[in-house]
Amino acid sequence: MILDAAMALKLPMQNLPVKQSPLRTRVRRGEHRARTAWRAGAFPLMLALVGCVDRTSSAVDYAHRHHLVISSTYGSTFRHQLFARLGSSRHLLFVFVEGDGSPYAKDGMEPAADPTPRYPLALHLVAETPFSALYVGRPCYFSVRADTACEPKVWTVDRYSAAAVESMAAAVNSFVADHGFTGTVLVGYSGGGALSVLMAPHIASTRAIVTLAANLDTATWTRWHGYLALSGSLNPAAEPPIDSAILQRHYVGGRDDNVPEQVSRHYLSRLDPGDIVRVADFDHVCCWVKQWPDELLVIRRALLEAGVDID
Repeated sequence: MILDAAMALKLPMQNLPVKQSPLRTRVRRGEHRARTAWRAGAFPLMLALVGCVDRTSSAVDYAHRHHLVISSTYGSTFRHQLFARLGSSRHLLFVFVEGDGSPYAKDGMEPAADPTPRYPLALHLVAETPFSALYVGRPCYFSVRADTACEPKVWTVDRYSAAAVESMAAAVNSFVADHGFTGTVLVGYSGGGALSVLMAPHIASTRAIVTLAANLDTATWTRWHGYLALSGSLNPAAEPPIDSAILQRHYVGGRDDNVPEQVSRHYLSRLDPGDIVRVADFDHVCCWVKQWPDELLVIRRALLEAGVDID
């Protein structure tokens, strides 16, 4: 049961501990090697496709088993993989955004040839959503990995770039317009939560943002882990506050050592305490999918209370 939604935020930013990550040195060395490799053209197309086929095929098989419609569409800069379920209502669309997947390989020594997630948790959330739902793939993930716009910086240092945000938002806007939806709820897992917050101002139909285990202050998150700075990316905590008319609900796992609550403290401190839901026994992966059907009912009830037409 999810509890403790109204606990006060207490830890000041200046006291934020820095995690001593064993990847710190390897990732920094990896940045130099990766940049050298990019300049040398060391990521040929065939290498890029080696892992992509299996991960994409697995996701497609899963989508078929759960009766999702599979397609792809262009945003503004990139093409995006789509998995969708259309219900009878055209009032509200739940839009799901995946985590970062596998941006690096060899313990952070070089960019991965295929960033597609081995376990697409957000796709499993779609399968557990009995309402109209859209999974919008991130640039260069799944079947669109070989597109000409794809290069390693897209899923590494530029993973939350303005170009990625605007392209994903454009894909959602097109889907909403094509199918006549009047409202959207953006649901982001992990890095997809950061993207959902960044996408919201670009999607006029946004009624709510829901994040699960999300790194909502990406600069603090990279420093805490000792990761490379996301030099080409936007940071939700550095952007203007979200319109107060948009509901927000951010879930934090008490055992999440990938995105502990304190790394998102700056963003969360701007919100009403009731917008933050702490789940003591959850980590970064467990048990968001299992809990999702119950939380979906809570979210729909909150939307109804806010006067949003959901049926």
